[in-house]
Amino acid sequence: GAFQRVEEAEAQRAKLGMLGLESRVVERAQASGRSVYRVRLGPFDKPAEAEAARERLAASGIEAVVLRAERSAP
Repeated sequence: GAFQRVEEAEAQRAKLGMLGLESRVVERAQASGRSVYRVRLGPFDKPAEAEAARERLAASGIEAVVLRAERSAP
């Protein structure tokens, strides 16, 4: 999720913790100069692990999107 207030993001992170999912809050500056606080899970080693986490969230009424990060070349 993405939130305008860090308190909202931390509340979502706590909710995920109650589901047994470890997450983190990442601050991202917008072009407008405002910050957005994103709640993230992962990284996951396998796509199936990410999909399983998404399904677990959906079963709890939490909408989630799986993002694929590009890996840097060595």
